[in-house]
Amino acid sequence: MITRFDPLGRLIYVNALFIVGTLGTLITPAILESWATLQWSQSQLGLVAALELATLASGSLSGLYWQRRWPWRRVALVSLLLAIVANLACVIEHRFVIVCIARSAAGLAGGFLCAIYSAFLANTKSPGKVIAVTNFIMIGIEALFVFCAATVFQRLGSNGLFILMTTLFVVLVPLLGVLPPGWPGGDRSDARHPAGSQKQTLIGYMLVLAFVPYIMVQSGVYTFLGEFGRLVAHLSAEQSLRTIGISVVFSSIGSVVAYVLNDRAGFVLPIGGAIAMTGGMMFAMIFASRSPLLFLLNISLLQIAWITLGCYLYSALIHYNNLLVPAATSLSSFGSAFGAGAVGLVLEHGGVTATLMLTTGALALTAMLTIPVLIRARQSEKAMPTQMAITNTSMSALSLRRQGHPL
Repeated sequence: MITRFDPLGRLIYVNALFIVGTLGTLITPAILESWATLQWSQSQLGLVAALELATLASGSLSGLYWQRRWPWRRVALVSLLLAIVANLACVIEHRFVIVCIARSAAGLAGGFLCAIYSAFLANTKSPGKVIAVTNFIMIGIEALFVFCAATVFQRLGSNGLFILMTTLFVVLVPLLGVLPPGWPGGDRSDARHPAGSQKQTLIGYMLVLAFVPYIMVQSGVYTFLGEFGRLVAHLSAEQSLRTIGISVVFSSIGSVVAYVLNDRAGFVLPIGGAIAMTGGMMFAMIFASRSPLLFLLNISLLQIAWITLGCYLYSALIHYNNLLVPAATSLSSFGSAFGAGAVGLVLEHGGVTATLMLTTGALALTAMLTIPVLIRARQSEKAMPTQMAITNTSMSALSLRRQGHPL
């Protein structure tokens, strides 16, 4: 029996596993605000956030081993139960060490759910569209939680976010039967790219490496958008936060663009265009944000560009080597922690000009890791039908010759 991966119910459930599993890292600013009464230092808060990201990356990376070996439903059940216990621990206990352990466990559970999402995604008919829809939903949920955090604290107290996350994980447990039992056997998983092809493997590794500089720019710049607003647009802290919140909503257009262009424009043009637009909007944000409205416009277009780029990087990776998707997710998590630190350090010591040089270099590296190999891959794919036609003609001629037909 062949497992179907594209029914709407399964798509919705696996998206829910992924989004709920990573929710703690999506709403980090709101979670840190919930711990304000504990009077922890900035370094302590940063350590908690970094631990959750690190364990999330580790859990996702482990999928490279077990995604084709272990039953997904059992992995998902253990992950959901672990996340429930971890979030309940954050409600009950507020000692720093306990919270660190709890958020690390929550991150590990989320990483396993990320690996399931990646493996599921690799076996869908149109992964690019699924990624675009996932990003669109994630942006909406992120904005909703951040905007409503104050109301949640008023109604449920400082532990309100952890209570909500616990509830979401509990709701997902009885629906585990919707999840496919595991990686499909045989042909389907290998149909998208020939197994054992050294060229396909090289392209996959280059695309995985490209996630490091890409995510460094995305996470680093996003973390300090408020600081950029103060430095280049002379906004107050309140104005910056309000502007960033509005821009996050507009950034969902990037997912729509990726969805519309999916399977229509190949990979080279959308990825190259998104890299160029991201670099261009970095220049515009720093040198052409003389008013709050211009700053809003520039950072909205910047986020639209890098979200489109992220969707297409995942789509290209799935097309050429779907087994490496968990590695990309892990590198993204590690890169998020590194990117924020690197941009913060450069911004503090070198200012906005040095930050622009750093991000431009990172985007150039992203382009060098992706564009050349994708161009060669496209040329090879175009040449393949011609080569096959020549081979078929030669075999037909040989067959006729053996049967005694004159040529």
